[in-house]
Amino acid sequence: MNTKTNAEKTEQRVQSQTRMVHDVSRRDCAIGEKEWLRKMTTERSGRAKEQVPPVTRATTQPATPQKKDKHHQGFSDVAGMDELKQFVTEGFINVLNNRECADAFGITPPSLLFYGPAGCGKTFFAEKIAEEVGIHFIKVVPDDLASTLVHGTQEKIGEVFRKAEKKAPTLIFFDEFDAMVPQRSNDDRNYQNGETNEFLCMLNNAAEKGIYVLAATNHPERIDRAALRTGRIDEIIYVDMPDDKARESLFRLKLSKLPKADDIDYQHLAELTKGYNCSDISYIVKVASRKMFNASIREKEQPYQLITQQLLEETITQRSPSVTSRELREFERLRNEFSPRDKQAGRTTIGFH
Repeated sequence: MNTKTNAEKTEQRVQSQTRMVHDVSRRDCAIGEKEWLRKMTTERSGRAKEQVPPVTRATTQPATPQKKDKHHQGFSDVAGMDELKQFVTEGFINVLNNRECADAFGITPPSLLFYGPAGCGKTFFAEKIAEEVGIHFIKVVPDDLASTLVHGTQEKIGEVFRKAEKKAPTLIFFDEFDAMVPQRSNDDRNYQNGETNEFLCMLNNAAEKGIYVLAATNHPERIDRAALRTGRIDEIIYVDMPDDKARESLFRLKLSKLPKADDIDYQHLAELTKGYNCSDISYIVKVASRKMFNASIREKEQPYQLITQQLLEETITQRSPSVTSRELREFERLRNEFSPRDKQAGRTTIGFH
């Protein structure tokens, strides 16, 4: 019995030693694997760091305004409007480009309403202000706010201003402003009252939120008077028909890049187009250009046919001014009502494109 026991003990010792050697071997193997994995991980991490470029401060800086391209030159595309250019430069551009100094003086850009005869460059000039300033620009027309849902238009009005605030500084231009903020009626059930009220709320001191408002209309008399007080619309500016100097500048601008004769008499063209607005003059040049285009493609082996003084004068005689004298008299009446301090309400010219 004792012999058997001793044999068993001997076998147990052998098995125990064998297991010990096996465990040590597994442990050494495990340690070796861990060291190998650690080494591989470190090498890969090092290679990854080499491949990833370091983050520089430049990537965290705010984007600078895009430079104007050759097709969008801001005020360089505007003929005339010298007074308005100066006013906007001093009131908008200088303020936004010198924020620290403007804050010291407590200055924010004023909200503006352009009004006057159709086709005199109100919308065009507003878009050029956006190009000149170089900030986020939103253009809104009445159809953008239309909705078939109850209070749907009110929600859209609020959404426009919320988007503008998120991307501030933002310039919002409301075209045909009279259709967006019509005079409120005494009927509280009128749905347009709610829309006008929403607009008035959003316009209140919008500049303090980095939202700068421009608006244009041919009918200022249709706008709710509460919208025209300071703090909502600060300045109401009459954009008149172009005078002789402006019409001459417009002909020069529109013809500057077209094939034309060297003897164009711009001053005489301006004299012939008295009473014509900016869009009339632009279209006169387009009609003359179209005639020479067709003449040029008929004679393909010849150089481009040139736009001549005679052709321009003939085109002028074939077109009448789009704004009638009766309409002009009505605008002069409105000017006396909305801009009574204009010293020369008869024909003080401030704008045209």
